[in-house]
Amino acid sequence: MMEEEFITKSIVKFLKSVGFEIISFDFPQSGSGFLLHPDDRKSKNKGSISPDVVAAKEHMLVVMENKNRFSRRDFEKLKNLREGQGYTKSLQRLHEICGTSALLVGIGIPNNKRTIEKATSLKDYVDFIVAVDSDGSCHLIEGSLWNT
Repeated sequence: MMEEEFITKSIVKFLKSVGFEIISFDFPQSGSGFLLHPDDRKSKNKGSISPDVVAAKEHMLVVMENKNRFSRRDFEKLKNLREGQGYTKSLQRLHEICGTSALLVGIGIPNNKRTIEKATSLKDYVDFIVAVDSDGSCHLIEGSLWNT
């Protein structure tokens, strides 16, 4: 099974190769990501989201979750972010830091038939889906990184 860290590092390399600046990236137990705090924050980090990848290019801000398997919860989390449900202050701050105005949310997954079938069933929840091969090459299988 492909590790989430491998998927994240492969996607970071891919995004750099198409001109994105990596703002932050995180993978299990690294603790190096950027936290998006909920608007109704009552404690330091409860309810916060730590995206696996945050990247920027021109006016576009990309926020990604990556998994080594299908995760409906991550699709729902990104859908809520895209629709501005509960994290508008953190996203506004991130846009200011990056000089961006448009948000794209995406999922990174292993390039295998079963995972892709499940992920594409929720393609309307995200702006794009990236599939990663075992050699680290990445394929945009749904959506676009250039659609806004």
